[in-house]
Amino acid sequence: MVKLYLSSFSRFLVIITLLGMTGATHAFSTEKLTLPRDTTKVQPVPKTKITDTRKDKPQVLKNGLKVTIEPFKPAPIKINTALKTGKKSDNGKLLSNVKVYPNPVASEINLSYHLNKEVNVTIKIMDFLGNEITTLLSQKIPSGNQDHTFNISSKLNSGLYFIRFIAGNETIVKRISVL
Repeated sequence: MVKLYLSSFSRFLVIITLLGMTGATHAFSTEKLTLPRDTTKVQPVPKTKITDTRKDKPQVLKNGLKVTIEPFKPAPIKINTALKTGKKSDNGKLLSNVKVYPNPVASEINLSYHLNKEVNVTIKIMDFLGNEITTLLSQKIPSGNQDHTFNISSKLNSGLYFIRFIAGNETIVKRISVL
Protein backbone atom coordinates (compact mmCIF):
# COMPACT_ATOMS: atom_id res chain seq x y z
CA MET A 1 0.00 0.00 0.00
CA VAL A 2 1.35 3.43 -0.95
CA LYS A 3 1.04 6.23 1.57
CA LEU A 4 0.64 9.71 0.24
CA TYR A 5 1.49 12.65 2.41
CA LEU A 6 -0.56 15.57 1.19
CA SER A 7 -0.79 19.02 2.63
CA SER A 8 -4.15 20.11 3.97
CA PHE A 9 -4.64 22.40 0.99
CA SER A 10 -3.92 19.58 -1.43
CA ARG A 11 -6.39 17.33 0.41
CA PHE A 12 -8.98 20.06 0.15
CA LEU A 13 -8.52 20.31 -3.62
CA VAL A 14 -8.73 16.52 -4.00
CA ILE A 15 -11.95 16.38 -1.99
CA ILE A 16 -13.53 19.23 -3.97
CA THR A 17 -12.59 17.54 -7.24
CA LEU A 18 -13.94 14.16 -6.13
CA LEU A 19 -17.21 15.65 -5.04
CA GLY A 20 -17.60 17.38 -8.38
CA MET A 21 -17.85 20.86 -6.99
CA THR A 22 -15.98 22.60 -9.74
CA GLY A 23 -17.53 25.93 -8.90
CA ALA A 24 -15.75 25.95 -5.54
CA THR A 25 -12.33 25.60 -7.15
CA HIS A 26 -12.81 28.79 -9.15
CA ALA A 27 -11.63 30.85 -6.16
CA PHE A 28 -8.25 29.10 -6.30
CA SER A 29 -7.64 29.52 -10.01
CA THR A 30 -4.81 31.68 -11.28
CA GLU A 31 -6.89 33.59 -13.83
CA LYS A 32 -6.55 37.33 -13.84
CA LEU A 33 -9.61 39.06 -12.53
CA THR A 34 -10.66 42.10 -14.56
CA LEU A 35 -13.04 44.74 -13.35
CA PRO A 36 -15.38 46.60 -15.68
CA ARG A 37 -14.10 50.00 -16.67
CA ASP A 38 -15.76 53.21 -15.59
CA THR A 39 -17.06 54.78 -18.77
CA THR A 40 -18.03 58.12 -17.25
CA LYS A 41 -15.67 60.93 -18.15
CA VAL A 42 -14.72 63.74 -15.89
CA GLN A 43 -15.87 67.00 -17.34
CA PRO A 44 -13.19 69.70 -17.27
CA VAL A 45 -13.99 72.74 -15.15
CA PRO A 46 -14.43 75.77 -17.37
CA LYS A 47 -11.90 78.50 -16.71
CA THR A 48 -13.54 81.72 -15.65
CA LYS A 49 -12.14 85.12 -15.09
CA ILE A 50 -13.62 87.41 -12.47
CA THR A 51 -13.71 91.01 -13.52
CA ASP A 52 -14.65 94.12 -11.61
CA THR A 53 -17.35 95.94 -13.58
CA ARG A 54 -17.73 98.91 -11.25
CA LYS A 55 -17.47 102.29 -12.93
CA ASP A 56 -15.62 103.87 -10.03
CA LYS A 57 -13.21 101.05 -9.28
CA PRO A 58 -9.90 102.02 -7.69
CA GLN A 59 -6.93 102.71 -9.94
CA VAL A 60 -5.00 99.94 -8.19
CA LEU A 61 -7.39 97.35 -9.60
CA LYS A 62 -7.01 98.64 -13.14
CA ASN A 63 -3.26 98.18 -13.11
CA GLY A 64 -3.20 95.03 -11.01
CA LEU A 65 -2.82 94.48 -7.33
CA LYS A 66 0.57 94.19 -5.70
CA VAL A 67 0.63 92.41 -2.39
CA THR A 68 3.55 92.38 -0.02
CA ILE A 69 3.44 90.02 2.91
CA GLU A 70 5.72 90.76 5.82
CA PRO A 71 6.97 87.83 7.88
CA PHE A 72 5.41 87.26 11.29
CA LYS A 73 7.30 88.89 14.13
CA PRO A 74 6.18 87.88 17.60
CA ALA A 75 5.60 90.65 20.12
CA PRO A 76 8.34 91.15 22.66
CA ILE A 77 7.79 89.45 25.99
CA LYS A 78 6.94 91.88 28.76
CA ILE A 79 8.62 91.08 32.04
CA ASN A 80 6.52 91.72 35.11
CA THR A 81 7.89 94.86 36.75
CA ALA A 82 7.13 93.41 40.19
CA LEU A 83 9.72 90.72 39.57
CA LYS A 84 12.39 93.24 38.56
CA THR A 85 11.75 95.81 41.28
CA GLY A 86 10.75 93.46 44.09
CA LYS A 87 7.50 95.39 44.62
CA LYS A 88 4.11 93.71 44.54
CA SER A 89 2.18 94.35 41.35
CA ASP A 90 -1.37 95.67 41.44
CA ASN A 91 -2.99 93.22 39.02
CA GLY A 92 -6.50 93.81 40.34
CA LYS A 93 -6.24 91.28 43.17
CA LEU A 94 -6.60 92.28 46.79
CA LEU A 95 -4.79 89.27 48.25
CA SER A 96 -1.51 87.91 46.89
CA ASN A 97 1.72 86.15 47.84
CA VAL A 98 0.06 83.92 50.47
CA LYS A 99 2.51 81.69 52.36
CA VAL A 100 1.91 79.19 55.17
CA TYR A 101 4.94 77.82 57.02
CA PRO A 102 6.19 75.57 58.50
CA ASN A 103 4.25 72.75 56.91
CA PRO A 104 3.79 70.23 58.56
CA VAL A 105 2.87 72.26 61.64
CA ALA A 106 3.70 71.23 65.21
CA SER A 107 2.49 74.01 67.54
CA GLU A 108 2.85 77.42 65.85
CA ILE A 109 1.95 78.43 62.31
CA ASN A 110 3.23 81.48 60.43
CA LEU A 111 1.07 83.19 57.81
CA SER A 112 2.40 85.75 55.36
CA TYR A 113 0.46 87.61 52.65
CA HIS A 114 0.22 90.92 50.80
CA LEU A 115 -2.84 93.19 50.61
CA ASN A 116 -3.15 95.78 47.83
CA LYS A 117 -5.58 97.93 49.85
CA GLU A 118 -7.13 98.10 53.30
CA VAL A 119 -9.79 95.41 53.55
CA ASN A 120 -11.52 93.06 56.02
CA VAL A 121 -9.51 89.84 56.33
CA THR A 122 -10.77 86.57 57.76
CA ILE A 123 -8.51 83.56 58.27
CA LYS A 124 -10.23 80.28 59.18
CA ILE A 125 -9.07 76.71 59.71
CA MET A 126 -11.31 74.07 58.10
CA ASP A 127 -11.21 70.29 58.46
CA PHE A 128 -10.87 67.95 55.50
CA LEU A 129 -14.68 67.87 55.02
CA GLY A 130 -14.93 71.67 54.92
CA ASN A 131 -16.28 72.17 58.44
CA GLU A 132 -15.02 75.29 60.21
CA ILE A 133 -12.78 74.40 63.16
CA THR A 134 -11.62 77.84 64.33
CA THR A 135 -11.24 81.44 63.19
CA LEU A 136 -7.68 82.73 63.57
CA LEU A 137 -8.27 86.32 62.43
CA SER A 138 -11.24 88.49 61.49
CA GLN A 139 -10.54 92.23 61.29
CA LYS A 140 -9.78 95.15 58.99
CA ILE A 141 -6.12 95.02 57.92
CA PRO A 142 -4.17 97.88 56.25
CA SER A 143 -2.54 97.41 52.85
CA GLY A 144 0.97 96.05 52.52
CA ASN A 145 2.84 92.93 53.64
CA GLN A 146 1.34 91.11 56.62
CA ASP A 147 2.93 88.49 58.89
CA HIS A 148 1.04 86.63 61.64
CA THR A 149 1.97 83.83 64.03
CA PHE A 150 -0.72 81.68 65.68
CA ASN A 151 -0.46 78.99 68.36
CA ILE A 152 -2.59 76.02 67.24
CA SER A 153 -1.37 73.26 69.55
CA SER A 154 -4.50 73.35 71.75
CA LYS A 155 -6.98 73.87 68.88
CA LEU A 156 -6.12 71.07 66.41
CA ASN A 157 -5.53 67.33 66.55
CA SER A 158 -3.11 65.59 64.19
CA GLY A 159 -4.35 65.41 60.61
CA LEU A 160 -4.96 67.37 57.41
CA TYR A 161 -6.60 70.80 57.47
CA PHE A 162 -7.22 73.76 55.19
CA ILE A 163 -6.55 77.42 55.94
CA ARG A 164 -8.98 79.77 54.17
CA PHE A 165 -7.86 83.37 53.60
CA ILE A 166 -10.78 85.70 52.79
CA ALA A 167 -10.03 89.30 51.76
CA GLY A 168 -13.05 91.21 50.49
CA ASN A 169 -14.60 88.91 47.88
CA GLU A 170 -11.40 86.93 47.22
CA THR A 171 -10.62 83.57 48.80
CA ILE A 172 -7.40 81.56 48.83
CA VAL A 173 -7.19 78.10 50.41
CA LYS A 174 -3.95 76.42 51.53
CA ARG A 175 -3.55 72.87 52.84
CA ILE A 176 -1.62 72.10 56.02
CA SER A 177 -0.68 68.99 57.91
CA VAL A 178 -0.72 69.07 61.72
CA LEU A 179 1.61 66.73 63.63
